[in-house]
Amino acid sequence: MTASSPPDHCRLLIESAPQTGSWNMAVDESLLESAVADQVCSLRWYRWDQATISLGYFQKNDSEAQQSLWEDLPRVRRLSGGGAILHHHELTYSFTVPASHPLAKSPPDLYVAIHQPLIDILAAHDLPVTFRGVSFRADSEPFLCFGRGDERDLVYQGKKILGSAQRRRRGAIVQHGSLLLLTSEYAPEFPGLLNQLAQTSRYTDDFLNTLTADFANAIAEAVQLPLKSRNLTDEETRRAKVLEKEKYSQDAWTSRKKQA
Repeated sequence: MTASSPPDHCRLLIESAPQTGSWNMAVDESLLESAVADQVCSLRWYRWDQATISLGYFQKNDSEAQQSLWEDLPRVRRLSGGGAILHHHELTYSFTVPASHPLAKSPPDLYVAIHQPLIDILAAHDLPVTFRGVSFRADSEPFLCFGRGDERDLVYQGKKILGSAQRRRRGAIVQHGSLLLLTSEYAPEFPGLLNQLAQTSRYTDDFLNTLTADFANAIAEAVQLPLKSRNLTDEETRRAKVLEKEKYSQDAWTSRKKQA
């Protein structure tokens, strides 16, 4: 495959066990590097081993982040922008596309390409959500992403249940998104989708595995790339370990924005 050739398939990586925030972010950057260097397209689904705050790339780690409810929670800084996310009872995805993929030419279209299949699959599971359709901005943006509003958010009766953010590197894009399924005791103001529908008992490993597989197949069809289940390559694993040790687990990275 040459540097200008579009990918002919999309790798699917599903993490069977929840992982730390520093490892999750290190893997996503490693996959972005593969998209840049090797023109690889990757769809990854993962979870978090404990409640964790991820800060947006440009966001300040200010006093609001230190409130007592969160003071003992681990935190990590993402590559993607936007507000902080309290990752807890959710499914998280990352989607990396190389510069050669048509969707890399229009980042706004990438949001829709991923979010519409999620709407369709959730509806098939009797979980009806829609696009927000309008954006709103405040003079001072809320610290947490789920307090902000973008037209491409997914909502249930006006309550945000999925938001995504992107980062571009040499034409390739990584897009992160979090699907909030249950309310976290660390952010009780944001109801999860299953809470709102009084279906909290559905939050089981079997349900999450089924939902993840259905999402993956629908996204693959939407971006017109067949899925091939894969693990990280040895080089991606090595790179992720270095990134976790030297970057994502370091307070210097988490506490203030630095150039990636």
